[in-house]
Amino acid sequence: MSSIYTGIVTYNPELVRLKDNILAIQNQVPIIVIFDNGSNNIEDIRQTASEFANTKVLESSENVGIAAALNRLMQWGCENNYDWMLSLDQDSVCPNNFVSLMKPYFTIEQNLGVVAPVIVDRNVGVVGHDPKTEYVYVNTCITSGSFSKISAWKEIGEYDESMFIDSVDFEYCYRMRKYGYGVIQVKNVHLLHEIGKSEKKKILLWTIDVRNHSAFRKYYMARNNVYYPLKNHLWFRFIRGNIRNLKMGAIVLLYESDKKKKLKSISSGWKAGLKKKGL
Repeated sequence: MSSIYTGIVTYNPELVRLKDNILAIQNQVPIIVIFDNGSNNIEDIRQTASEFANTKVLESSENVGIAAALNRLMQWGCENNYDWMLSLDQDSVCPNNFVSLMKPYFTIEQNLGVVAPVIVDRNVGVVGHDPKTEYVYVNTCITSGSFSKISAWKEIGEYDESMFIDSVDFEYCYRMRKYGYGVIQVKNVHLLHEIGKSEKKKILLWTIDVRNHSAFRKYYMARNNVYYPLKNHLWFRFIRGNIRNLKMGAIVLLYESDKKKKLKSISSGWKAGLKKKGL
């Protein structure tokens, strides 16, 4: 039977939510490994982890980004002979039977690389795909709550660390599929999650999600919207990425605070993505 562990990436987490996260998953896996990305409250994270016998912390002195953090966690699993890693964000809370519900889907076909639940945002409801059948093959899924096969991760070339944060999971799923691995999402298993400080707004007949991310995040969102399609020669997605950047700027203008700083970040990130450059 496949062996599973949990990897959690933290960065200045809210400790109550992190503890809820660990409490929810601790009895479902043999070990929880936290990779901390240079948090200011690392002492509190260590203390929280020490309250659970099967939780350990790997530490970075600086924020190396979500992609690098995921690679470190996957490498730990590889070195310790695990087959699958359940990835969780610091504020994701799993249902009590999450692993047992998801595990049967690992073997529906031999070449599965990622098995994911439906993501339910605390503020806006279902995010992304909402399957109508027991499970569906999807192009992309969110990393948090997904189970990633370690042997597939090694074969496809790991997470792209130049992306730092945002769309890291989408680029990873694309390469999974490129190498012949399936990415599926399971209908009746949900993960409670929070993507930014999202809220719904109405524009005439349309409802849009206002994410309220920081200017720092806007940079990488705009950059990676065009970077990863260019990297992989995905021209339809490249066009869509440019449209998404325009939409992001419009939403900032209409609904968000700190408009000047965020719009500058979107512009800088967009240009960097077109040149396939980082900061």
